[in-house]
Amino acid sequence: MVLLHIPVSISGIWYPIKSEIVSKTGSVGLTLVLEPYSVFEVKKSDTPVIVFNGIKIDFPNVAVLKRLGDLRVEGEAKVPLGYGYGLSGSISLAYALGASEIYNVSERVALETAHESEVLFNNGLGDVISQYYGGGLVYRKRPGAPGYGEVERVEVEWQEVYSKPIERMSTKGVIRQLDIAKALIQEFLEDRTLKKFFEVSRRFNEELGFHSDYNDSFRKKGLIVKLGNPAESGWISHVPAMRGAYVG
Repeated sequence: MVLLHIPVSISGIWYPIKSEIVSKTGSVGLTLVLEPYSVFEVKKSDTPVIVFNGIKIDFPNVAVLKRLGDLRVEGEAKVPLGYGYGLSGSISLAYALGASEIYNVSERVALETAHESEVLFNNGLGDVISQYYGGGLVYRKRPGAPGYGEVERVEVEWQEVYSKPIERMSTKGVIRQLDIAKALIQEFLEDRTLKKFFEVSRRFNEELGFHSDYNDSFRKKGLIVKLGNPAESGWISHVPAMRGAYVG
C-alpha cells in the first residue's frame, strides 16, 4: 500500500493550447496550489476501483489510467469533488504515482498518463502539473504534462485565502480559449502580488460568465475564492502548498 498527499489546485486564468501530441496539450495560466492536502491510499486490485470520501465513484479517467496497472485508490479530502478544486487531477495523479511505486512504472510515463487522462476526458489542462510541483502560486509557462510542460513558482507575500463551494459543475464548459487570458497573465507578471492575481482572475472569470459578490474574490467554476477573512461561516481556510504531491 502507498500513501500519497496531493494539494488542491484552483486555476485563476487559463489559455488552452492543443497539440497533436496529448502530452504537450494543456494550458498556460495562473493557479493557486493550496492546502489542505487530499490523502490517498493506493494498493493493488483485481480491477480499478476509485473510492472518494467513502463513496465508490465512476471515474472515467480510469479508461486511460488502467494502462498503468489495476489499482484501488481511496481518497479523503476536506474539499468536495466537482466544484473546481482540481480533485479529478488529484485522483489521476494519485493513481499514476501509486502505479509508479507499486508496479515500477517510470514516473515520467505515469505522469504523462495522468495528464493524458485529464485532457481526454475534459477534466483539466493544468491541474496535474501544478499539483505535482506545488509552490503556492504557480505560473504555467508552457503547456503539457510534467516533463513537457514548464511551471514557475511565483513568490508573493501571502495573506489569508478562503474558498466556498457553491455549485457542482462540469469542467468541460469552462475550458475555453479567451484571448484576454494572455493579456491578463502578462499584467500579473508585471505586478506579481497576490492581490493582482485575484484582480486578474476575477476579470478573466467574469468573461466566462462567473461573478462573485465579495470584494477581493473571484468565482472559479462552482466555488468562490476570497482574499482575506470573509467573517462568516461556510468558508474553507487555505495556506500555500509549497510542497507538491508526495509519497508518505
